Amino acid sequence: MIPNDSTTDRVPESTPRSRASILMVDDHPSNLLALEAILEPLGQELVKATSGEEALKFLLQRDFAVILMDVQMPGLDGFQTAALIKQRERTRTIPIIFLTALSRDAAHVFKGYAHGAVDYLLKPFDPEILRSKVGVFVDLFLKEQQIQRQGALLRQKEREALERQSELRYRRLLDSLPESMWAARPDGSLYYANRVWRDYIGRTEEQELSLDVFLAHVHPEDQEAMRRMWQEGVREGTRTEREFRMRRSDGVWRWHLGRSVPERDEAGRLLGFIAVATDIDDKKRTEETLERFKTTLDATLDCVLMFEPEQLSLTYANAGAARQLGSTVEDLLGNSVLRVEGAFDEEGFRRLLAPLLSGTKPSHTYTTTHRRQDGTEVPVEVVLQYVKAGGGLGRFISVARDITEHQRAEAALRMASEAKDAFLAAASHELRTPLAAAKGHAHLAMLKLGGQTETGPGKSLKIINRQIDRMTKLVEELLDISRLQAGRLSLELERFDLGQLLRETCDRMSVLAQSHPLRLEVPERLEGVWDRGRLDQVLTNLVSNAIRYSPDGGEVVVRVLEEGTGVHLMVKDRGVGIPPEKQSVIFERFGRAHGSKYGGLGLGLTISQGIVEQHGGRIWVESQGVPGEGSLFHVWLPREAQQQAAAAEAPVEPHAAVVQTQVSAG
Repeated sequence: MIPNDSTTDRVPESTPRSRASILMVDDHPSNLLALEAILEPLGQELVKATSGEEALKFLLQRDFAVILMDVQMPGLDGFQTAALIKQRERTRTIPIIFLTALSRDAAHVFKGYAHGAVDYLLKPFDPEILRSKVGVFVDLFLKEQQIQRQGALLRQKEREALERQSELRYRRLLDSLPESMWAARPDGSLYYANRVWRDYIGRTEEQELSLDVFLAHVHPEDQEAMRRMWQEGVREGTRTEREFRMRRSDGVWRWHLGRSVPERDEAGRLLGFIAVATDIDDKKRTEETLERFKTTLDATLDCVLMFEPEQLSLTYANAGAARQLGSTVEDLLGNSVLRVEGAFDEEGFRRLLAPLLSGTKPSHTYTTTHRRQDGTEVPVEVVLQYVKAGGGLGRFISVARDITEHQRAEAALRMASEAKDAFLAAASHELRTPLAAAKGHAHLAMLKLGGQTETGPGKSLKIINRQIDRMTKLVEELLDISRLQAGRLSLELERFDLGQLLRETCDRMSVLAQSHPLRLEVPERLEGVWDRGRLDQVLTNLVSNAIRYSPDGGEVVVRVLEEGTGVHLMVKDRGVGIPPEKQSVIFERFGRAHGSKYGGLGLGLTISQGIVEQHGGRIWVESQGVPGEGSLFHVWLPREAQQQAAAAEAPVEPHAAVVQTQVSAG
């Protein structure tokens, strides 16, 4: 409870009394007049009662300092009246003096003392003695009253000090809270705001505080609504709550949640209101972001599901999931994700999730089928991720794309590719016959001319013969590609000296490389089991490429090293090089790093890779793509090659940028 600052001057619970009350009880009025005359000099209030019953009524109305009681009275006598007085908690301590003129017997006197009398006087008695005794009891009563008043005043002072201390403690407590707080009177007028709010808006404690001052820091669009809410809460004495924007001292508007609650005492009376404003700007912006994110997810055609890792129950499904699975979002939520992932049982699916849950894999992409509500299945490609929650259990997010049309397109492309490959194979076979005939006739014509090929018809025949050779090479390359794709590229393995083959190849190529000196570094003898013709094809392709892609000349180095159970062949040039992003392209069919600028169909390296892998070896390239630094091609071959169905394992040169490209079968 926050102390209200509207304090009033408090007065003691009872005002000091200057006189005490003395009760005189006697059934004879003359005796009462005599007692009044004797006690009047004491200056106290004298109350007369003519019977015991009347005396008891007076005792119910006020307190008395002493009672003078006649023993012999009709009805209730003195002893009976005294006994009733002593039974009541409030009156049991009032001193009683019995007065009598009849019985002087000691037993009678003792009976008076037994009924609570402090004295027993026999008539006639000395007025001075009676007045003196009564005066003593009056003084004792007045002193006791004074002590009680002083005690009450002391308790009042202590209570006021505690209230002041309590108010200070409450204010310090409210100043230490992290939220803005206000206190208001029952009429709604503000009288206190804690330090957080004052610091937030940049005000001092001495500055005026009112509802208008508070509203001046509320966003203009929210002011009227906040004023109506506050007035309604004050009028009804009820709890209110509303979100609003409040301006910080630096001019930034931030969202807050304002609440006000009525403060009541034990009797239910309204004491005032407590208002609190909690900064929810970060939370509200997060909610807005999540709402936009959800709207985005609902707009996508992909199936987005979220499920928890323990029970695998779905906690979120977007509109795309409902469309793709032929269901509703409400029907999906709460069900197991295995209802959708029809291709898995629980054990298999948890094995799939384990690497994501442990963090060994950031995500997992796989192709499967999702079961629709009607039991049919739809092929999908799924990207699965595990998102951790701060300090708690995270959740899995599955994004599945319907690949029905993609699969149809792939099938159509595959059929088209197969048709194309079949056409190329057939066309290549068909071209070989006319090319062979043309080659034969050109050769016979040149023989008839007797070797005169520098001028006239002989020169033309020479050009025709060279173009027929080029055409024949292209046809052979197309046939080799077809054989590779069909898996029909066979090797004719034999034992021979690889060094000798390299020397022959370099000698043949040096005729075409006048500006490209060929340097050969090979052991004296390097025997192994390989296909001589196919390796000659690989070496010729690598050396001719080194020459072709070095338009400014430069040395071409061919080096061979023996490495354990294999040999390592390297061809280095100083040409234009191959950009790193293009190094995987050059091993693909018709792949060329520099386009058609340097000629060729882009089949040589594809065929070379297929031949090397058929030997159980590997081919790769190193290049920074910097002109003048050129490229370095590597070929590793086992010493004893065997016909391979796929590429064999081979050591990789340290720090080499390895390119592994399987020959596509499609």
